[in-house]
Amino acid sequence: MANKKIARALAENLRALGIEEIATEGESSAIIEALGGEAAGAEGEAGRADILRREAAGVEKCRRCALASGRTHAVYGDGNEYAEILFVGEAPGAEEDRQGLPFVGRAGQLLNRLLEQVGLKRSEVYICNLLKCRPPDNRDPVPEELAACRPYLDKQLNVIKPQIIVCLGLFAAQAILNTKESMARLRAGEHKIGDVVVIPTYHTAAALRFPSYKQQIYDDLCRARDLAYG
Repeated sequence: MANKKIARALAENLRALGIEEIATEGESSAIIEALGGEAAGAEGEAGRADILRREAAGVEKCRRCALASGRTHAVYGDGNEYAEILFVGEAPGAEEDRQGLPFVGRAGQLLNRLLEQVGLKRSEVYICNLLKCRPPDNRDPVPEELAACRPYLDKQLNVIKPQIIVCLGLFAAQAILNTKESMARLRAGEHKIGDVVVIPTYHTAAALRFPSYKQQIYDDLCRARDLAYG
């Protein structure tokens, strides 16, 4: 994880200087390899933002399922392409559909406040949903919609390579972990997909209805922060 932080800082410094891509031959390749090889490959670290922008543009034109006909905007994702922590919710709501950004309504504002309370910035994390289009009346996604959108989520995970996935809400947690367990049982357990830690927690929309959930979300965010940053 330390190597990833070094590589991320290096890439961000280069970007600040106006350098979007670096050659990976000769000595440059050796440096990347010494940092853990995480920037190697056809989709190197310096190109993450471009890859995600291209994917987002593709999602905006997507017609893989019927949800496309009712959307204002597709909602791909938002945040740091080098994020250690990636949040996955269920689907966009009305405000997200209007703005084309995830978690910008009341539930998103609560998430922002909770992130601040645990010492995290929204700009440090990445936020997305299982579905990239809003279901009618905010109903639960159906299997066909989940299957149509899953390649987009998998691409986000493969490009960003988070260390922690925080599942916001039972539906997202069950989909990511392929389980039917309750949120109480999921929160009590420890979960990994490969080397990635998965932390299920309540959706902030549920916390708006049941304020007691705020403390539990806060506790789960603290755990995510500590695992990611020590």
